[in-house]
Amino acid sequence: MKRNHKNSEDKEAKWLTTFNDMVTLLLTFLVLVLSLSKLDIAKVKEASYSFSNACGFLQSGEIVDIKVFTPFVKPLRGVAITDYRAKRELSDRINEIGGIKAGVVEEGVSATLRDTLLFETGLAKIKEKNRPVIKALCSILRTTDCRIRIEGHTDDVPISNKRFSSNWELSAARAVNVVKYFISEGGILPERLSAAGYADSKPLLPDVSDHNRELNRRVEVILTLKKGKGLGIERSELS
Repeated sequence: MKRNHKNSEDKEAKWLTTFNDMVTLLLTFLVLVLSLSKLDIAKVKEASYSFSNACGFLQSGEIVDIKVFTPFVKPLRGVAITDYRAKRELSDRINEIGGIKAGVVEEGVSATLRDTLLFETGLAKIKEKNRPVIKALCSILRTTDCRIRIEGHTDDVPISNKRFSSNWELSAARAVNVVKYFISEGGILPERLSAAGYADSKPLLPDVSDHNRELNRRVEVILTLKKGKGLGIERSELS
C-alpha cells in the first residue's frame, strides 16, 4: 500500500515540471517582445500636440516643436512662430494700402495688384496717377529681410500689337517695369529683386468669364523668407 501511495504522489507532481517550463518560456517570450518593441514617436507627438491645442497652449496657425514626455509644459516659441507672426504683421500692413490684397503663403507673403491699378490695356507702362500706391508698398518692403519676386500674369485673350506679340512678352515686360520702379523710385536693392512673366499659365480662376479674366490679370509681389529667418520688419513701420 505504501508503494502505491508513493507512486501516486510521483504522478501528481509531474505536471508541476511541465507547468514551470511553460511559465519560464512565457516569461522569456514576453521579455523578448518587450526588448524588441519601439516607441512610436510620431503618435506620441501627435497626441501631445492635440492635448496642448485642446488646453489652449497653441495659437491658431502657429507651428511649434513638441517635446515627447513633457505634454504638460507649454511649448517654447521658436523660429517658426516668429516667422509666422512676421508674415501676418507684414500682410496686414500691406493690406492697409488701398488696391493691394496681401496674404500669407507658404513662401512668405503674396501681395496682388490688379492690372487696372498699374497699366492701361495691352500696355506695360505704370500709370502715373497710381504710382503713390507702389511707392507706399516700397516703403514697407525696404524694411524687410527677404527676397522679392515680381510676377506678371494675364488672361487667355490673345494680344498682338506693335509692342507685344503675345501675352508672354506683355506679362514679362510688366514685371520688369515694376522691378525697375522698385529700384529707381522705391530704393530697393537690385540683388533682392527678380522678375518673371507667366502670361495666362497660372490663372487664379478659370478663364470662362470677363469677371474671372479681370481677376487673372494681375501682378503678384512674392516676398520669400530666407531659411531660418524672420522677415526682419522694423516695428516703427508696423506701429
